[in-house]
Amino acid sequence: MSGPGDNLALIVAAWAELLRSGASATFAATVDDQVVWHGVRPDLACRGREEVLDVMLRGRGRPPRITRMEAEEAGDAVVLSVEGPDFAEGPDGAPPDAPRVLLFTFRDGRVVRIQSLRTREAALG
Repeated sequence: MSGPGDNLALIVAAWAELLRSGASATFAATVDDQVVWHGVRPDLACRGREEVLDVMLRGRGRPPRITRMEAEEAGDAVVLSVEGPDFAEGPDGAPPDAPRVLLFTFRDGRVVRIQSLRTREAALG
């Protein structure tokens, strides 16, 4: 059982490693084998750790550059909002400079679901 702040610490540490060195081992260890990532549109989804990692690294072996990151724990979830120069227009038409918001849902210390959302408010509400 995780305590308050534990899930937040896992996500921040995993993203810090990913951004600093491009290494995905910590993130991969945090994500359940059967994780599902739902995109901002219903037709966008990936399933399983390997597919999620490929999307996260954009098939190029490195994560997007991030210039701003905000994270908040809410119960069994962590909301992560990121911005950076490597984002293209979002699949929902969001401009490249719009924050990308991810909601990570945890069970037993592992991420079992990721949801891309348009706003932090949608993630927290």
